[in-house]
Amino acid sequence: MQLQSMKNEEKLVNNIMFVYILGVAISGWAFVMIFLNGGMRECIFLLSGLLAILTKVFEKALGSKAKYVYACIPPIIGAVTTAVSNTNDSAGYICITHYYFVATLLLVPYYEQKLIRTSYIVTVVVNAVLMIIFPAGFLKLHSVIGWVFMAIVYTVLLAACCFISYRTTELFGMVEKKEKDLKNVLDEVQVLSDNLYTAGAALSAVSENESASAEELAATSEHLVQRSSLLGSKTDESMGNLGELSEWEGVVADNVEKVEKASRDLIEKSEENEKLLNDLHAINGEVSESMKATNDMTQKLSDAVEEIGVTLNLISDISSSTNLLALNASIEAARAGEAGKGFAVVASEVGNLANSTQDSLKVVQSVIERVQQNVRNITAQVEENSTKMAMQNKYFANVFQGMQDMAELLDVSVGAVGTMGKAHSKQSEVIKGTVSINQDIAENIRDENEQFSSINAMAESNANDITNLAMQVSAINEMVDKMALLLKKSE
Repeated sequence: MQLQSMKNEEKLVNNIMFVYILGVAISGWAFVMIFLNGGMRECIFLLSGLLAILTKVFEKALGSKAKYVYACIPPIIGAVTTAVSNTNDSAGYICITHYYFVATLLLVPYYEQKLIRTSYIVTVVVNAVLMIIFPAGFLKLHSVIGWVFMAIVYTVLLAACCFISYRTTELFGMVEKKEKDLKNVLDEVQVLSDNLYTAGAALSAVSENESASAEELAATSEHLVQRSSLLGSKTDESMGNLGELSEWEGVVADNVEKVEKASRDLIEKSEENEKLLNDLHAINGEVSESMKATNDMTQKLSDAVEEIGVTLNLISDISSSTNLLALNASIEAARAGEAGKGFAVVASEVGNLANSTQDSLKVVQSVIERVQQNVRNITAQVEENSTKMAMQNKYFANVFQGMQDMAELLDVSVGAVGTMGKAHSKQSEVIKGTVSINQDIAENIRDENEQFSSINAMAESNANDITNLAMQVSAINEMVDKMALLLKKSE
């Protein structure tokens, strides 16, 4: 596929080939006619000029084949001229081979290797055939060695021209590709410049809005910094209160522990007192039973004393009767005289014994009366003690019931103290957690203060940046205008 740039150059190179062939034909013929005494046969060389004129006339009809006609005119007419005109009678055309070389070199601007190879084949074949048919003209122009050397040089020239054509075609392809890429880039730049212009206008409006927002943000951030500072001071005060509460929490914990220990000790003492009261209550019961038994025994003793009194009365009566009998016996002994003296002595002794018994009974009676009085006193005392013991038992029962109630209340108190201890532990954990949270809050507030300060600084910096941005937007708009002018010029 032929490149567009080559198509554009083809007409120019056709013109160059036309001028070259026509010019060489006329000048070569004139040179031979003037300086080499040429004749009618040398007019054959003018055929190249005539063919060039005909090709030029029909160039449009020939189209892309016109260049092949221009390429084949020099080697064919040159070979015919050498074969026909270069005889022993004429001097010959010594520069005819140079004519081939220059014509081949002029084919390079077509940048088509097929055309160069076609020209090479036509040149070699036509000259070789005519050299065989008309060797004299060719041998007069060059020797065989000369023609061999010319063939080698012409082959090297062909290779060089093909290489140059290939490389130039590649370069033109790259250039054309770059031109297309450049055109695409320019189109994109045009679109980009339009978008950039639109974006610049929008950015200018945004910068104005952003400037106002930045001012508002700066004011808001300053207000937030003040509020955050106040909140930080309140947090520090709260931290102080929590620290003090944490200190008092240690004191409360110690007191709760002491109260709990004292309550446990009190429960132990209460249990011991309850045991002692149980023992005392049992002893009181035994004493009460003993007092009752003592009261019964005292009553029996009083009854026995009364029975002794009755017996003593009986003995007193017996003594009185014995004394009366002794007196009667003494009287009867006195009546009996001597016979009754012994019986009188016995009666006298019995009377004395009765009197002694009577005296002893009086003493015993006095003792028994004292004993009876003491028994009555003891009975009264025992009854009073029994009454007091009953009252004491009642009091002990009330105290025992109160101690049981106190023990139950102490149990409830210990349970409450234990619960309070657990609640206090939980409260302590919550206080510690609250202190930790407040510490974190304080740290976060400090960080937020720093961030707010940074935001404030950023807001001020953004305000400056927005001012610079507005200046840059103006510069971008100017560059867009310049770019649009350059794009218009490039078109």
